[in-house]
Amino acid sequence: MKYQLSINVGKSADKNSASTKAVKDCIQLFSSLGYKDYNFFYSESTNSSLRYFYMFTALLKLYLKLPKGALVGVQYPMLNNVFKYFIKAARQKEIRFFCVIHDIESLRLGGQDSELVKKEVANLNYYDCLIVHNSSMMAWLKEKGITKKMIPLGLFDYLTVNQVNNEPETSFSNSIVFAGNLAKSNFIYSLNRISSWNFKVYGPNYKKDSSSFNNVKWVGEFSPDEVVYKLGGNFGLIWDGNSIEKCDAILGNYLKYNNPHKFSLYLAAGLPVIAPRDSAIGKMIVEQQLGFLVENLEELNTVQLSSEQYDKFKQNCERVKKQITNGEYFLKAVEEAQQYLYS
Repeated sequence: MKYQLSINVGKSADKNSASTKAVKDCIQLFSSLGYKDYNFFYSESTNSSLRYFYMFTALLKLYLKLPKGALVGVQYPMLNNVFKYFIKAARQKEIRFFCVIHDIESLRLGGQDSELVKKEVANLNYYDCLIVHNSSMMAWLKEKGITKKMIPLGLFDYLTVNQVNNEPETSFSNSIVFAGNLAKSNFIYSLNRISSWNFKVYGPNYKKDSSSFNNVKWVGEFSPDEVVYKLGGNFGLIWDGNSIEKCDAILGNYLKYNNPHKFSLYLAAGLPVIAPRDSAIGKMIVEQQLGFLVENLEELNTVQLSSEQYDKFKQNCERVKKQITNGEYFLKAVEEAQQYLYS
């Protein structure tokens, strides 16, 4: 009676996609709760006509398969402008829907296109319940017109196959790691201006000939399942864009509302986190003492931390690490959604 739906658009071969890791973890956690998996896949190279024909056929088969009164958990985005019609049809079978939001596309693209925002909000209002990233995203969605029940996830989990016991730094050494798609992180080529810290960079699209800084080292490219075991440093950094002085206007704005998956990656590796002061995750970092916040990266040149402060950060991160590597945030949010929908 319980099903989870997810969609994979041309990413099956992209072993280094963090978005794929998030979806895979959710599928695994849904399965642990007894949800049957129903995954849609099509290649990005498939032309639009064939794509819509495939999805129409797949949704029709799913409609016939779903029993009356079923509960469906959806990994969102899910065919945003089409899936609402499937939900509407499924109401005839008294099927209830909730979604776990990975990305709000209109917000990720800047949140300034009022028509795009309006359309996405209308699509989301077809669901019975939404699991959103955090209270900041929930407030934004409510302001834009969401009327359905919203449950804050708090933090994306980061499942690991084995216990993560990265080799610790011999001592606090002002060492920062940054992991991600380096094509959108050109700020890393200005990190020589932060001479009091050493940086280890992980990810694809590093311009190997762009810098020869003594304090910046590209470690390599690893899949999301591998990289958590490779990170070695004192802190994980969350930043986006070209400049160390400020985050990118669009991606930086998104950080005010979303929980970036690399936040979970760093915590799963047991690393305290450095993040923008106005980021949505900043509240959690401060309240739970999981690291510290900066207005711009040049502030790092003046940061002074005692060994006692750092040890406190590490202890707190170890507590959260146990939670997210066991899926506790997701399981709690889905349980709350189920209780709401069955009440």
